[in-house]
Amino acid sequence: MNSLLHTPEGVRDILGDECQRKTYVKNALTSLLFSYGYDQIETPCFEFLDTYSESLGSTSERDLFRFFDRDGNTLALRPDFTPSVARVSARYFSDTKETLRLCYEGKVFQNHHSLRGEMSEQTQVGAELIGDSSIDSDAEVISLIVNGFLSCGLKDFQISIGHADIFNGLIEAAGFSADEEQDVHDFVSNKNFFGLDEYLSHKQIDKDLISLFGLLSKIFMTPDEWKDSLEQAKNYPKILGALTHLYRMNELLSAYGVEDYVGFDLGLVRSLKYYTGIIFSGYTFGSGKPIVTGGRYDNLLGHFGADRPAIGFAFLINELMLAIDRQGIELPVENAKILLLYPKDSVKEAIKKADSLRKAGNRVLLHSYKDKDHHDRLCVKYASYTIMETGGER
Repeated sequence: MNSLLHTPEGVRDILGDECQRKTYVKNALTSLLFSYGYDQIETPCFEFLDTYSESLGSTSERDLFRFFDRDGNTLALRPDFTPSVARVSARYFSDTKETLRLCYEGKVFQNHHSLRGEMSEQTQVGAELIGDSSIDSDAEVISLIVNGFLSCGLKDFQISIGHADIFNGLIEAAGFSADEEQDVHDFVSNKNFFGLDEYLSHKQIDKDLISLFGLLSKIFMTPDEWKDSLEQAKNYPKILGALTHLYRMNELLSAYGVEDYVGFDLGLVRSLKYYTGIIFSGYTFGSGKPIVTGGRYDNLLGHFGADRPAIGFAFLINELMLAIDRQGIELPVENAKILLLYPKDSVKEAIKKADSLRKAGNRVLLHSYKDKDHHDRLCVKYASYTIMETGGER
């Protein structure tokens, strides 16, 4: 095998119509973010390793692509935009008290184990709302995500919303160690609730708390379904606060008119540890993974010296495109091209005509021909094009 003609495992080439459709989707999402008042930024695709330190709750170091610069500094390819945007906010906007709305588009890289079959390079379009801890900003972000799906032609999708303080509050109330926390996290993330019940049965835990652990097995709930749990949670302020927050937020989502696209998953957990409030994932059929993920991370910016609340999300464009293709959604991508044929002695006239057509917004391919047979062969080869000549449309 000639390795010069192949890509490494975990990356791929994107060509032609697929590339054009992907560009359309990225532009549609970016335009939507602009309409909500977000400003676009760019961050480097690699940074100092400490930017993505596990102590911040970011990606595990074993999943990073790491390398050294000429001075011996350890660098890493960006696995996640959020720490980079947090760094930018701390460096350039530390003096402002105004709410920041920042959006981005670019690649992220994670060094997945080869047996997992996942792509190591992914495209994301996302946003971060920094400086507002209110429930209003939470609801605005969920509304934005729903409209992001709609702007890409998707109609059948679901946003699952949870809260980091439900899991964290349960762990704290039970007095679990770090190892026990990881055990419970593994049960919940794998949806192994029978295993979780068996595990908890061997622990000395108050019966009300055992009942509250049962919330982790509830998916696509409505607030009325956990109303009775509010009484059980009254002695556990962190859990009560999370449930109350989600209850109030449902009312705001109704005001936005997006409640039909939302369900509450009280057992939603994250491998990234920096989330502090609501967390969410968006799903649709045609992809086995979330299309969008995100949540609130009120403590992350403090690690960069600018302690401000924040919430953000990212659309995973690779998964979004897979869903769009499998659902047969037609995107309004302009594929029409003009083939402008000209005899070799008419090149100047052809250039002027092509320039005029391009300025009018057309996609024009110039091609000379030697004789009538060559002309006819070109017409057959480019039959899908609109064929024109220096003498007019054929």
